[in-house]
Amino acid sequence: MLSDIVALYAAYPAWFAGSVLVIGLMVGSFLNVVIYRLPIMMEREWREQSAELNAAPAPAVAAAPFTLATPRSACPACKTPIKPAHNIPVVSWLALRGRCAACRARISVRYPAVELTTGLLSAWVAWHFGFGAAAACGLLVTWTLIALTGIDIDHQLLPDGITLPLMWAGLLAAVESTADCA
Repeated sequence: MLSDIVALYAAYPAWFAGSVLVIGLMVGSFLNVVIYRLPIMMEREWREQSAELNAAPAPAVAAAPFTLATPRSACPACKTPIKPAHNIPVVSWLALRGRCAACRARISVRYPAVELTTGLLSAWVAWHFGFGAAAACGLLVTWTLIALTGIDIDHQLLPDGITLPLMWAGLLAAVESTADCA
């Protein structure tokens, strides 16, 4: 079964690019979460570290955890959790006409723009490299750069938790490609 899928993607690049387009749309939805939440998580951590270094009382932190996975995504205006049916990349935003299903507040065009950009760039990477390890590496770099771009636009910040692994991966890839040439 798996070998059939591999053979299909290797033989028909358009199928591979189309599949990666859909995956890219979903990854874009997750990247929106990363772009929004990671700087908030980092700021909370910095405040805790600052209080510890200054021997000050720890800052009051909300009782509920705030990570990339929790809490569920919600409308910024009314805080109503987003239903799974309203979280389909690009399609839901268009179906809801860019508004919250509960309170009808505007939802930024940025969300579907990040999803669509991620999907299209992912499909292009898949088409360019074809099925294989090079496409997988290209997709990871593309997704990482999209997240970094969004965070940088909002906060003029490039988190070490994203940039350092990207740097080491690039160095390893350069060593590997140099070894192949020798």
